[in-house]
Amino acid sequence: MITHDLLFIFISFPAIIATDQRSDGIVCSSSEIADGHIAEENCARTLCGDRPTAKLEMSTKLFACDFEVFGTVQGVFFRKYTQKQASSLGIRGWCMNTRDDTVKGQLEGEEKPMNEMKHWLQTKGSPSSRIDKAVFSVPKEITSYSFKDFSIRR
Repeated sequence: MITHDLLFIFISFPAIIATDQRSDGIVCSSSEIADGHIAEENCARTLCGDRPTAKLEMSTKLFACDFEVFGTVQGVFFRKYTQKQASSLGIRGWCMNTRDDTVKGQLEGEEKPMNEMKHWLQTKGSPSSRIDKAVFSVPKEITSYSFKDFSIRR
């Protein structure tokens, strides 16, 4: 007899039951949900012993911050490279040139890619740029994206 592992989520108000269908039946349950995902990370271990049978996803936190980069950042394709880097990391937001010869903008994304993008803005930039400093606002947690992608504003 072949046993297939399946994960079923039954939603009934107000309870949610997650099951890992194996030969032993229900192995896990939770009464919490966030963004369509079961929010209790230790469900399988807590209710089912040490045997990790059900993989449960935690919702990922999103952050937003403003930035401004100083140095030789205009006339060196800095915005274009910034857009390319942000898009490759899954970061959303925008950037633009300022009258003060800086580039400023906003970033939105998950913590790890956001930190990678901030590091890139501080240390790399476009090949012909010279970064003197980059200033970032304190990241704030957001519940959803405000932007569809990363764009260049004029």
